Amino acid sequence: MSKKEEFLNSSVTKLAFSFDALDPIRQLYYDILDNNLHPSVDIGIKAHEDYSDEFKSVSMRWYFAKSPEAIKIFRDVLDGCELALSRDIIGKSRNTMRVVQANIIETIGSYPTGRWHSDFHHTKLGTNESGTLLTPLFPFQPYFGGLETTSAHRDEYDAYDELATVHKYQEGQGILFDGTSTIHRTQSYKAYPGDKRILVCWQFGCTRDELQPVLTEVGENNGDPMFFHEHDYA
Repeated sequence: MSKKEEFLNSSVTKLAFSFDALDPIRQLYYDILDNNLHPSVDIGIKAHEDYSDEFKSVSMRWYFAKSPEAIKIFRDVLDGCELALSRDIIGKSRNTMRVVQANIIETIGSYPTGRWHSDFHHTKLGTNESGTLLTPLFPFQPYFGGLETTSAHRDEYDAYDELATVHKYQEGQGILFDGTSTIHRTQSYKAYPGDKRILVCWQFGCTRDELQPVLTEVGENNGDPMFFHEHDYA
């Protein structure tokens, strides 16, 4: 079964790539921490919502692209390695399937049981029109949580846990899933207080003219801007 067939059948597939390809994003992360970003590279920061008492002590941040030069760093890394196949797997045309959002996700310490969600939920956005790609940015501790997905339908709330599958993160492997139809969450885990679990996240959207207002609304809801312009590398 091809990667595209696997994605269409199960909404999840995995892609191997060179771990060294992430070096520009690692440098971006260091520049963020050192407050040493080029003025054109605008990075926003979001913190995890405290939607339950368990999450009051969670330290989780998203460092997200806010400018064309920032999204370019993520796009160029993807297009320069085997992960570029993502744009052929999702949707019907590589030309309109673009990285519209991207971020670095940093979790420090442990993570409790989270809530199920999908990344690009909208009534006018269908299956195979968006996607999320996640991979570790740095060496990944074996006790860190993976990605938990469920094969249950969105309305089958009581079946989410029963039909869950855990996908373990590996260095040099990206997990690609449908951004609209895949209900997922971070697998809970226990870690040392100073441990950093850091992922890179690329989010894809079909940028046909009629879908751009829909994606814009999704971006407004999740607090990240959307970038619809063409990739430098087609």
